[in-house]
Amino acid sequence: MFLIFRCRKCGRFLYAKAGQKTKKCVCGHTNDMRKVIIVKKARDEREAGEIVRFLQAKKCKSCGFRQPEPRRFW
Repeated sequence: MFLIFRCRKCGRFLYAKAGQKTKKCVCGHTNDMRKVIIVKKARDEREAGEIVRFLQAKKCKSCGFRQPEPRRFW
């Protein structure tokens, strides 16, 4: 399971594996997983990445994130 949260310094959405103690953001801040607010949970890394891209694109239109393609099942 993966946890989606926001960086406590810059507000960027990130994900980390459940049970991980810290996660470093691209801004350089080390987030203590005991202190962050969990936004969502994901079953696997791919789903966590899609959620982060969606939330980040929604937050900032010009950040360089593109909307993820919807999954196709066939």
